[in-house]
Amino acid sequence: MTHSEEISMRRLVRALVSFLALSGVVLAPGQALAAAGKPGFAFLKVGIGARAMGMGSAYVALADDPTAVYWNPAGLAGSEDAQVTVMHNEWIQDFRQEFAAVSRPLGKGAAGFGISGFYTSEMEKRDDVGNLTGHFGFNDFAVTGAYARRLPRGGSGGLAVKFIREMIDQETATAVAFDLGGRLPLGGSGVSLGAALQNVGGDAKFITESFPLPRTIRAGAAITRAIPSLEGSGTLSAEFRKAKGDKSHFQVGGELGMKRHVALRAGAKFGYDEENMSFGLGLIQRRFAFDYALVPLSSNLGTTHFVSITARL
Repeated sequence: MTHSEEISMRRLVRALVSFLALSGVVLAPGQALAAAGKPGFAFLKVGIGARAMGMGSAYVALADDPTAVYWNPAGLAGSEDAQVTVMHNEWIQDFRQEFAAVSRPLGKGAAGFGISGFYTSEMEKRDDVGNLTGHFGFNDFAVTGAYARRLPRGGSGGLAVKFIREMIDQETATAVAFDLGGRLPLGGSGVSLGAALQNVGGDAKFITESFPLPRTIRAGAAITRAIPSLEGSGTLSAEFRKAKGDKSHFQVGGELGMKRHVALRAGAKFGYDEENMSFGLGLIQRRFAFDYALVPLSSNLGTTHFVSITARL
């Protein structure tokens, strides 16, 4: 890449970031490239799984399915069956998110593997005077491997390792990051506690600019109670979240399960600029679950839609 092309690429990146920022997208992909030293790989902060998103992303204490490779690796130990999950997220401004993961019990623990991608269709590339010079693409990609082990008193601890790549046009930034998590059900009370430290690792570099990872801490609690009259159960969850470079956030969620086949969900977020509420629906049939979440965004950005399918193998 020539010096002039390098400068042009930086301008393209910053133009993309500025557009997203002006649109009010707090979690703008590539936002780290707008200013040296700010956290990058912002797609890692966009949640995974329609059930979790429908409950306001308050999921660190609940995750016990394959999406635990994202929320809290310790949660993998909570499942007695092998499972597979696939998800599609129709985001805003033609951005899309895909996720697939599998988990499997292994002796006194469990292992999980997940792949996530965040991408958009090609964008126009223009020179300083506005002439069209071509097109460029944008995509983010992460591969995660995780292991959880059951601990005394019903608790579990987990570790995840992820390889991350961000690509804009032909330029890439890569990094390796680690997640640590713990989960503790409190006896037969229906209460569980969870915490996770995510995206721990060294700085990454795009062209000549270095930036840190979006290191994040999550801590939360959840309670589930049976509701015999509905042949189901009710769950409430709450979570604190703080990501490097962001202000603190708090989120709560609820789920009402009925007849063992239908679940209604809702969530609320506090401290976010664009996300305030979320809603979700789950349909369970034998070993399959279909989940949908709707997350409205403010500033006339529209609504995001998450769809997940989970199967017990």
